[in-house]
Amino acid sequence: MLIPNNPDLDFQELNRRIEAEVQRYKLDTRERQMPAFDPAPAPVFDRPYRWAELIQLDDEPLMLAAYPSLLGRKAERSEVQQGLHQLRSGFDKFQVLAALRYSPQGIAHGAEVHGLRKAKLKNTLRRIPVLGKILLSAYEIASIEPRNRYVVARLDLLTRLHKLQNDDLSHQRDQLENQRHHLDELNGHLQLQQSALAQQADIIKNLEAALHQQSLTQQELRARLGLLERAPRAAAVAPSDSAVVASAPTPSNLVPSSIPDSFYLAFENRFRGDAETIRERQSYYLPIVDKIEPLGAGLPLVDIGCGRGEWLKMLPESYARIGIDLNSMNVEACVEQGLKAVQQDALVWLAQQADNSIAAISAFHVIEHLSFEQFNTLLDQCQRVLAPGGTIIFETPNPENIVTAATHFHTDPTHIHPLPPAFTQFLVEFKGFEHVQIHRLNPIPREYALHEDTEVSRRCDALFYGPQDYAVTARKGQI
Repeated sequence: MLIPNNPDLDFQELNRRIEAEVQRYKLDTRERQMPAFDPAPAPVFDRPYRWAELIQLDDEPLMLAAYPSLLGRKAERSEVQQGLHQLRSGFDKFQVLAALRYSPQGIAHGAEVHGLRKAKLKNTLRRIPVLGKILLSAYEIASIEPRNRYVVARLDLLTRLHKLQNDDLSHQRDQLENQRHHLDELNGHLQLQQSALAQQADIIKNLEAALHQQSLTQQELRARLGLLERAPRAAAVAPSDSAVVASAPTPSNLVPSSIPDSFYLAFENRFRGDAETIRERQSYYLPIVDKIEPLGAGLPLVDIGCGRGEWLKMLPESYARIGIDLNSMNVEACVEQGLKAVQQDALVWLAQQADNSIAAISAFHVIEHLSFEQFNTLLDQCQRVLAPGGTIIFETPNPENIVTAATHFHTDPTHIHPLPPAFTQFLVEFKGFEHVQIHRLNPIPREYALHEDTEVSRRCDALFYGPQDYAVTARKGQI
């Protein structure tokens, strides 16, 4: 049994309940299950409640909360049982609360209550012998008509509210139906607008393509006009310049002089690819450029065969950049973008530069236009003009790809012969460059390769669908 050591607990009642529960378990022969564990704390009612909260309770919670709320103390178990007996015998709970509130203890405590006057009057009448019951019955009879009027009024009010709610619901239903129709109309208009926007997007795309084609055509026309304008001047000065031409170094002929600028510009526009594709491929070299120390010292990067300046435009503006090209239209396009570009033979221009004056030299799809003697001279000039730590970046078609070697390479009539990677690496190393590396690039997309897992398919993939280009990078050693 429990030892009473807390004056706030009714240990006698608690011991009685424990003993009764133990007896029930002993008499119950059915299979017993453990009660479900509920971690939530049980509600506590034996504490003071505000009046609005108190009248919401019923039965035992009401009696447990009424004593601390109205009398300022906890209820004895017998008092709770007495109150429950009254409630379950037909007493109104307001009568029970009125009896507590207007008892001597309740008056002394002085809790604020509302609406207990009728309950107090009933309690007073109930205490009068004999006559009290008669008066109480008369009071109840007298209250029937007002109560009926109240009930009828409440019923009428509820009926009207119900009708108003039904009318309101019907109105809301109509509004929702109208809104649904309106939304359907808006969706129809939206679909029409989306279709119109899609058509406009197609029209804009076609217009952009037409504008781009017109721009290319204008470039070709300007090149032809420039060629026609230069022809009389070239004929007038040819005899006096013959000695200079004979004594000058053999030009690299990035675009041979017998081929007009207009032809090669149109050729590049057709076969070289758009500027975005070129920038995407050349972005591979940006991490290499970042490691070239002389660039940080202010020495320039020279791009031989700079074309329309895609590579130069990608480089940080903090770097000094110079483009070299024989095509006047390419040089003009670079200048219009704010880039420094020179229309001159690359070997002639390099021969005019001082030793150790350049940080890097790049040439994308240029060396396949050179004879062996010109390539050899180019490497000699690069070794001379590059500063220690300076770098060369030469990209060219990869003949290890048979389709490239047998077909794509010969699309350009100015290509001389393919350069195998092994030969290019050997020649660059022979010329004294260090850290020579071959970078194989731009393989054919996998969707065009053979969908087999055999030795034959792997060899075919390597020969026919391998990298279409490669680059050689190398660094000039320290002096």
